[in-house]
Amino acid sequence: MNKTKNRSIKGIVFSVVFTMTALSAAPVMAGTPSAPARTVAASTMVWESATGKCYHSKNNCGKMNPKKAKQITLEQAKAKGLKKCSKCW
Repeated sequence: MNKTKNRSIKGIVFSVVFTMTALSAAPVMAGTPSAPARTVAASTMVWESATGKCYHSKNNCGKMNPKKAKQITLEQAKAKGLKKCSKCW
């Protein structure tokens, strides 16, 4: 067998072994628990308008002035009693 064919076969064998290893690990990784929802909510940033009663996913929603909007966490917005904007969410 020449060296080129030998390298090609080694590459194919490596690919097959690598794929089988990755596929066999997939169910284990799929079963791992995800982060608690509280952590996600605390790290999600939203936009609070200067005068509105809603929180927004973008700082230029509707007639909102992006220069006066400030970014806060989702948890802070809910604590202030702000509701989710129906236009941008």
